[in-house]
Amino acid sequence: MKIATFNIDWAKKYSTKKQYLKIENFLNEQHFDFLILTESIPLNLSNFKFRHFSTAIPENSIYEKLNYSDYLNGEKAYRTSIYSNIAPKKQFLVCDDKTSVALEFETIFGPIVIYATIIGTRYKEQPFAENELQNCIIDCENIAKENKNIFIVGDLNTSFIKSEANYTINKSTTDRLENLFKKHQLIIATKQLPQNIDHIIIPSHLDFERIDAKVFIEKNKLSDHKGIAVHLIPK
Repeated sequence: MKIATFNIDWAKKYSTKKQYLKIENFLNEQHFDFLILTESIPLNLSNFKFRHFSTAIPENSIYEKLNYSDYLNGEKAYRTSIYSNIAPKKQFLVCDDKTSVALEFETIFGPIVIYATIIGTRYKEQPFAENELQNCIIDCENIAKENKNIFIVGDLNTSFIKSEANYTINKSTTDRLENLFKKHQLIIATKQLPQNIDHIIIPSHLDFERIDAKVFIEKNKLSDHKGIAVHLIPK
């Protein structure tokens, strides 16, 4: 099972009208079972049958200190989206449906929940970063009561490599996320990818033989983020 995440930086709609076509063409050449996009707009990705979005950011108004309609030249803004070839079985309620989306899917590993989110939509600016962290923790605690197979995927604005403290919102954010993962027996599958703040967190108890994590596109090729992928190889 292959899962990927990529912050597409709103397809640079704030500065160009055609960047989304380059992103579509590139992503249509990739082969993933699930693709989670952050800072996203609707894309035509022919490799996927289904797409699921967080609630759109309100249009033509100031939302969390920014008018996204003006910033993106009229484009609708969706902070997170999940592309899949499997229809979801269930959608979970989340604290902030404009930032996160949580869906349950039936897979070769059984029923899993993909929780797509951003922590630090405005990077270190408060109270947004703290609120988003708290929402993530609350959401995952609630989801775990029904399904412990949680995949936390998206832009966490955090490196979990100890020597990369400059790639994080703050130490408290990193520590609290690590505590959450430890409590629910989750593995940071993308932990060892250097200078990386986008992650795929997976349950340690799934029946897999090994995990392969890689960068499928480098930073500043199509976005100001790396594209990250994980391949879970079953036993």
